[in-house]
Amino acid sequence: MTTTPAAPGSDPLPATALPASAARLQLGGWEQLGPQATALRMAVFVHEQGIDPALELDEQDALALHALACDPQGQPVATGRLLPADQGVARIGRMAVARSQRGQGWGRVLLDALVQAARQRGDHAVLLHAQRSAEGFYLRAGFASEGAAYEEAGIAHINMRRALA
Repeated sequence: MTTTPAAPGSDPLPATALPASAARLQLGGWEQLGPQATALRMAVFVHEQGIDPALELDEQDALALHALACDPQGQPVATGRLLPADQGVARIGRMAVARSQRGQGWGRVLLDALVQAARQRGDHAVLLHAQRSAEGFYLRAGFASEGAAYEEAGIAHINMRRALA
């Protein structure tokens, strides 16, 4: 599925670009999407996965392009961020989907939108630190594993990269 992200601060993507159950996907800054993204990230990373809350929010949030998907009732169901590129390599992170919504395509919609945003700004590759439990998801989305697994915030991770044509 190909999605075209909206510019920061613009209208959400049309529903035709999202799963049938989706209401909207927004791309924007932390000031716009931060409160809803924070609530979802805390639910997934802190409460569900046991990550220290002090590690969840960082100074990178203010610099990132954030994505937020909401269901038809307006409830946030998925979030992620795209950090500024370093020598043409962007970094996607903080991908989170509400437990009750997993397996319904939300994560892929967000990932595709963030990859497209990186492509549109001229980045030549996207890097992410994938939880090992999500490695297959990213492999199916065209990412390749790099290097050895490692622990980050008490959870096994692996670096993954995708070239952007």
